[in-house]
Amino acid sequence: MKRPAIFSQLQKRYHGQQDVRRALIGTSNEALSKSKRAIFALHRDDPKAAADLLSQADKLFSQAEKSFKRFEALEYEGAYKAALEEYAEALLFDEYLRTGKLGKIHERAMAPHVYLAGLTDTTGEMVRYAVRQVTLGNMDVVPKVYASVEMVVEYLLDMDLTGYLRTKFDQSKKNLRRLEGMTYDLAIRDK
Repeated sequence: MKRPAIFSQLQKRYHGQQDVRRALIGTSNEALSKSKRAIFALHRDDPKAAADLLSQADKLFSQAEKSFKRFEALEYEGAYKAALEEYAEALLFDEYLRTGKLGKIHERAMAPHVYLAGLTDTTGEMVRYAVRQVTLGNMDVVPKVYASVEMVVEYLLDMDLTGYLRTKFDQSKKNLRRLEGMTYDLAIRDK
């Protein structure tokens, strides 16, 4: 029996999409790596390197997003979403270090599930930042970071998150508890 012509067309389209998907995963992984390295640069107090890495990540995202025109479903690819979350985290942490605030970031990372995941992870970066500042003798940073993380946790608590975001929210609460412990230890030390 001869195969219908549609079989060949579907096979060609499927293989084309898989090729584009593999390229998207590679580009997304590279963008994720650049975002992680930007966070590490920020922890090393190297905002110039962080800005350069975030610019590179931005270009990689622009390249990856071209594939959505041909295959819209790829916008929901796990590697792309994970890279966006890391990017959101890096942007939020950078903004916090520059301004002391958390707010709007690049539009591509403003989808609620991306932004909220990045926000929850940023609380962990804020704790690491506070720990480093304490080791450098900057104790006054802890109350500021504590107030910011507390505000994030209160905001997320009002959202009644479920699933994956709930797990991330629980990590934010643990980060707040770490800061509470640091605040307590510093208060005891000063007495």
